[in-house]
Amino acid sequence: MKNPQHKGSNLLKTCIRILPFFWVKDSKIRIHIVLSFCFMFLMIGLNIGTPLIFKKVIIILSNPKNGITPIFQITLILYGLSWAIGQIVSQLRSIMMFRLLERNMRIMSLQIFDHLHTLSLRFHLERRTGDVTSAIERAQFGFEMVFWGLLLFLLPTVLEMILAMVVLTYFYGIFYSSVLLFMLVFYLLFSILAINRSSKLQNIYNEKRAKSSSFIIDNLLNFETVKYFGNEFHGHEQCNSILQEQENAGNAKCFADVFIQLGQVLMIGGGLVYLTVMTGNAVILGQMNVSDFVLINGYLLQFVIPLHSFGYVLKQVRQGLNDMDSAINLMEIKPEIQDAVDAINLNCDKSEIKFENVVFGYDDKRQILKEISFTVPSGHTVAIVGATGAGKSTIARLIFRFYDVVYGRILINDFDIRKITQRSLHDAIGVVPQDTVLFNDTLYYNISYGCPSATKEEVERAIKLAHLDEFIECLPDGCDTMVGERGLKLSGGEKQRVAIARVILKNPQIYIFDEATSSLDTHTEQEIQKNLEEISKGATTLIVAHRLSTVIHANEIIVIDHGIIVERGTHQELLKTNGLYANLWKKQSYKKINNFLDISKNIM
Repeated sequence: MKNPQHKGSNLLKTCIRILPFFWVKDSKIRIHIVLSFCFMFLMIGLNIGTPLIFKKVIIILSNPKNGITPIFQITLILYGLSWAIGQIVSQLRSIMMFRLLERNMRIMSLQIFDHLHTLSLRFHLERRTGDVTSAIERAQFGFEMVFWGLLLFLLPTVLEMILAMVVLTYFYGIFYSSVLLFMLVFYLLFSILAINRSSKLQNIYNEKRAKSSSFIIDNLLNFETVKYFGNEFHGHEQCNSILQEQENAGNAKCFADVFIQLGQVLMIGGGLVYLTVMTGNAVILGQMNVSDFVLINGYLLQFVIPLHSFGYVLKQVRQGLNDMDSAINLMEIKPEIQDAVDAINLNCDKSEIKFENVVFGYDDKRQILKEISFTVPSGHTVAIVGATGAGKSTIARLIFRFYDVVYGRILINDFDIRKITQRSLHDAIGVVPQDTVLFNDTLYYNISYGCPSATKEEVERAIKLAHLDEFIECLPDGCDTMVGERGLKLSGGEKQRVAIARVILKNPQIYIFDEATSSLDTHTEQEIQKNLEEISKGATTLIVAHRLSTVIHANEIIVIDHGIIVERGTHQELLKTNGLYANLWKKQSYKKINNFLDISKNIM
């Protein structure tokens, strides 16, 4: 008994959780919902009244001696009108409900979309994209099933059955209505228990489907890697195994569904036979007339026809609630990074950045930064250099507040960034990341994304400063060229230039270049480096770099090793100390000379 109660409480909890998506904070939508319920009650009244009018018709027809009287004519007209008006009202309610469904589904999807953007970078790095997209798709499908099932079928059907039992009790006593009530209650209990039992199979199937969707998306996103290693067959075997699990879970779910439907049919059939025999015998024995037989069986058929679909719809609603559960769970995840209650907007007349004894690690087991302290004065350029994994990119992410520090503080204009609104902080910072990911849209869209309100002339200026103009002129579709999923149709250097163009268009007060020219050739790098120096002139600039030739102009260069600042100074000062920076410079210079000699040999 404990397990069903637990499942029932989960079902009730899910219903409560999705209620805000039905009763949204929009007065127009709420008025439409109230009107829809008015149509529903009118339709139920007509459905209950039609058999009563039909009974009156049967009584009149049973006494043809009276001839064709005005009452008879009116009764026939009312019978036809009640049915026709009931159908019209039903269709009008469906139209209104359809509009409500689409509007509420749009609001729900938009809320999920917005909420996912409030979640931390950690969430998006740890959660599979396929799982998230699958949850959103199933939520939309589930919302539709719950909406139609509850408001268009289950609720009006139950209300209609209750009113029919009241009418039967009034005319024929408690016996006939009790039989119908017993049949309804027994049917519902069986359906709920059976559906609760099958819901576990539905959840397993949903998990397997999400797993297969996630695997397929992951492999398609890594298409090139699959080809590089010739692992198509390996991927085929893995995909087949996952899809086999999904197939087995689907078969188990279907068998459970068939079992439920068979049980429901047997219960409906048993109740129908019993009441038909009872009312038929009552007519023969003279305990009731033919009109009573017609009325009782009319209500019985009004029970049986929707009741036959009742279990299926109930199962669909339960499945819809399960499908929505994953998305609701996403909505209940609290953002790791949140604005403080007293957060202020950043004043960008100047933009000084300070790190004060900052300690940070992505988890408790490993520290990345260890008591880092430095200052980037307003209008100055500071470079962070060091070996791979030293913590350079982590500093950039902390300034943008993708994560919060464990200890210490990061200040902008002497304000702790945890006391600054994220919106104003993000507006003030422009980032060119090391790995640029583009939207599957046109080049123009991806560049103008830096400032969607920018004019065409401003976009074209950014394109020229990023040295993209010659490349775009060579394309048949120019700026309207589609870049493909995640920008796969562009080379690494082309993607970085798009990223540079859109940060130019954003025109922030603080620039962060995280290996911004790492994918460019030497000539293009030098040209863009000049442009970057020009556009960031007067702005506070932080450069994260592995290639030291890109930072020699910096006001200060900070060398990090294993999360600790080991050296700092200008390019010339650091060369004189003959420390880690000088060694890195020598290695990179030696590598450049070797590359030059190799090129010369090939030419000769």
